[in-house]
Amino acid sequence: MDTTSLIEWGGFLLIVILIFAETGLLIGLVVPGGETLVFTAGLLVSTGTLKIPLAVLLVALIIASIIGDSSGYYIGKKFGKKLYNKEDTWYFKKKYLHLATDYFSKHSKAAIIFGKFLPIIRPFSPVVSGTTDIKFTNFMFLTVTASILYMCTFALAGYLLGSQFPAIKDYLGWILPISIIVALIPVIKQVRKAKDE
Repeated sequence: MDTTSLIEWGGFLLIVILIFAETGLLIGLVVPGGETLVFTAGLLVSTGTLKIPLAVLLVALIIASIIGDSSGYYIGKKFGKKLYNKEDTWYFKKKYLHLATDYFSKHSKAAIIFGKFLPIIRPFSPVVSGTTDIKFTNFMFLTVTASILYMCTFALAGYLLGSQFPAIKDYLGWILPISIIVALIPVIKQVRKAKDE
């Protein structure tokens, strides 16, 4: 099965799962996702590699993001205090949790929106929100706003690039592996750091 067939077979579902997992399972620093994934998804729709309408992609990514953030909020509400005492592992670093907490304390509720665009803050922002006294309804309003802005920004950028340069489809064999490698760089760094410690 070639790369294009693989994406057509499981790509859409895989993209949605990764978007959810980034903030929903507290493993965002080791899940390939973020801007690269969303941008590439938009690019794949514009080239016809992902055979779904752009609107369906956007709605699915936004919903996956909101559900992931809600799951992260629940984790923070239920286990938040314990997370601050959790030992570091190869996929969880307490310093990133503290970084997100500091960011949240400085920027208050706006951190939920702006934190969506910051790779290290994004996985922990919903968790930190759950440990604070912010009401779930307020959190949901902010996370829906953040998810719409974030997904539309990067998916539409990828879609517009593919629409403006249709010939880019001929280079997907290079673009996809490079996108995956770029997305995996933070994962590789985390694993190497864990081995060195």
